Amino acid sequence: MANRLGDVPGIPDGAFGFYAEDTRFLRRLELHLEGRRPLLLNATIGGESWQSAIDLTNADVVERGRVVVPSRTFRISRRLTVLDGRLYQVAVIESFARQAHEITLSWDFAADFVDVFEVRGHRRLERGTMQTPRLESSAIELSYCGRDGVVRTTRLDFEPAPAQLENARALYKLRLDPHGRAEVALSVSAAVGLPPESRPLPWDEALARRSAVIDGLRRDWARVESDHESFNRWVECSQSDLQLLVTATDDGVVPYAGIPWYVAPFGRDALITALQTLPFAPEIARGTLRFLARHQARIDDQFTDQEPGKILHEYRHGELASCREIPFVPYYGSVDATPLFVILLAEYVRWTADIDFARDLWPAAEHALAWMASHGAGDEPGYLRYERRSSRGLENQGWKDSHDAVMHASGALARMPTAIVEAQGYQYAALGGAATVAEAIGLAELAPGLRTRASRLRARFETDFWMEDERLYALALDGHGAACRVISSNPGHCLWTGIVANARAEAVTHRLMADDVFAGWGLRTLAARERLYNPMSYHNGSIWPHDTTIVALGMRRYGLIEPFLTLTTALFEAVRHFPGYRMPELFCGFARRSGHGPTRYPVACEPQAWSAGVVFHLITGMLGLVPAAAENRLTLDRPLLPAWLKWLELHDLRLGKSRVALRAAQGREGAAIELLARDGDVEIVVRR
Repeated sequence: MANRLGDVPGIPDGAFGFYAEDTRFLRRLELHLEGRRPLLLNATIGGESWQSAIDLTNADVVERGRVVVPSRTFRISRRLTVLDGRLYQVAVIESFARQAHEITLSWDFAADFVDVFEVRGHRRLERGTMQTPRLESSAIELSYCGRDGVVRTTRLDFEPAPAQLENARALYKLRLDPHGRAEVALSVSAAVGLPPESRPLPWDEALARRSAVIDGLRRDWARVESDHESFNRWVECSQSDLQLLVTATDDGVVPYAGIPWYVAPFGRDALITALQTLPFAPEIARGTLRFLARHQARIDDQFTDQEPGKILHEYRHGELASCREIPFVPYYGSVDATPLFVILLAEYVRWTADIDFARDLWPAAEHALAWMASHGAGDEPGYLRYERRSSRGLENQGWKDSHDAVMHASGALARMPTAIVEAQGYQYAALGGAATVAEAIGLAELAPGLRTRASRLRARFETDFWMEDERLYALALDGHGAACRVISSNPGHCLWTGIVANARAEAVTHRLMADDVFAGWGLRTLAARERLYNPMSYHNGSIWPHDTTIVALGMRRYGLIEPFLTLTTALFEAVRHFPGYRMPELFCGFARRSGHGPTRYPVACEPQAWSAGVVFHLITGMLGLVPAAAENRLTLDRPLLPAWLKWLELHDLRLGKSRVALRAAQGREGAAIELLARDGDVEIVVRR
């Protein structure tokens, strides 16, 4: 994290820094000209979010009370990018003076090697030891030996070699002729265990390689075009953010959750992001499934809330994790990642008909199903419940995992073990999805039992969670089986999964669209009339775009078109108020006021994966995309566009081995669909 000058300012207790592997490898990196901080002219993010471009100029240079070089004499063009664990930057200094000048330029730097959780407030009684810096003519290595016995090293390479290089400063003495220029470059390498083996690339080559990575991701992504410039900018920003967050692993690409705090694998976040983007970039789903299957729980371990078959919640690699001062090694305190894993596998098969992949992943799906079955008795499905076993784990283990996110109407927090409402919907969808996968891979004899479990779960759910007086489902059942009778957005996820009885879908939708839940920009996580409501809280009244979108698609599933369009429009109008059309992780749940935009949440992640995935999820909902790759058929179920979007095109949309380009345009009854191109023999069906 840097400021708009491109600096990492060494602010005490600040979060600025260069991070890798959950460690801050630089806490300070500041550029000075003639001993002073330059003045900002402009700062932009270019190259699809992988390059920062910053223009600076000098302040007045004063000697003995006299200005010897007036401000705005020099331009400093500063460029930054990150590639393979290295921070690259170059500074080009141009002179617009009429005479030659000798100037000094310096980089001041420092490293503290604190774990990202320390930056966020985790207090430690003991830390490791800093090592003696190792100096070369054009490089310096700063090292730290942690309490885990691992040496972490920050190496700074300067090109050309500075005139002076000390433990905390590199100093250049530059002569600039009239209209002359000079260039200096710096790379910062982060290494765990051993110092960096390879040397940094020249700036131009590093930039070209970073561009090639993004270009490769873009080539494989279905392209979206529309008549609305603001909508196009939202799509472009979201795609760039996702490509920034997608990380290559040995199993394929996996979306990390968000910047700055969640640059790590999160099971729930990655699975939902993969579901959002599946029609546009199926390789994200493939990599996510393989990665999570490889790290699926195999043993019972209290410290990590691990039980055989569970899908991980969070995986960290820093010193605190190595020392087991935090449980994320990985940590399995998630009740919903496991059914979401099965849901994603089923959806991936529907889009790709990749039967060999499904067979490879079926053992992981079986383990996940076995973990879900352990909550029941015999053939009777039980509710998915959670209770923290780890002394350092999460109290709440649904997507709303704040300590106070599950409560009764009195404000009293729910007792454990808790059955959160949406997890039951996820289990229902997972059982149905598993039946479909079983049939696809030749295990059709398993399908009836899975569907029977789903049917019994649905019947029990309708009895135990339904609040007749509120015409909505309860937030949860507590450890005594008592319903948490509060109004929240969570039941809307049950629309998305299909567990809601058809006769109740309209009532659920009507309740969620009431003004104590729908704030005009999206759905509040907790209704405004509830005792613990706070629109500035993390989960008790704020608006999470991915949450609103899932609920909107659930309404769409039951044919409730107007509320789907209302929520789609609300999110579109909200994102237009955020810089660069970047949808944040969440924002405050204050009611919409004419002439005012949504209120920002001060520490929201930006970018954040499942917020970046929102626009793609909404496009899927607009077009009503229903895949059947095994039958080589793509159905557009009641396609429609909001009034502000006249037409929308999708290019290189993949179904199985076919690719299509489609155009949706406003029509008399929903959207008119035109097939623009087809590579393969996929059948396109439009259902009105």
